[in-house]
Amino acid sequence: MSGPRIPQLDYVTRTKGVYLKFYDPTGSRHGGLPTYPYRWAPPGLLTVRQLRAKQLRPGGQDIAAQIIWRKGRRVAYLYREDLAKPKRTATPAQLAAIDKALRARRICSTCHTEKPYYIARSLGECNDCHDKWRFTCR
Repeated sequence: MSGPRIPQLDYVTRTKGVYLKFYDPTGSRHGGLPTYPYRWAPPGLLTVRQLRAKQLRPGGQDIAAQIIWRKGRRVAYLYREDLAKPKRTATPAQLAAIDKALRARRICSTCHTEKPYYIARSLGECNDCHDKWRFTCR
């Protein structure tokens, strides 16, 4: 698999003798995937977050390339924008289920009141109930 070449990076590597560890458009050095340095992805290749910002999703396509940075510790996979599909929208039933689940996170298990904030799972109850228990058990 070979990815698009970036003329600026080709120029630097050929004429200046600079070795770019994470520039490998042929994929020969990095597991067969075309690899680009940070902020040098070719046009038409986007990360999942960039696709979501455009209301798109990968849609089952294979990874087209990757970006590697931070001395090889960080990787972002790239997908082709032309093969991406529109992002699916939730049905009314799914939206109702999400609303119900989020409301349940705001109801205290001790006093059964709905709070304007999400109750911490580590506490298991609202701040008022937790403070009452904490101060009475000293």
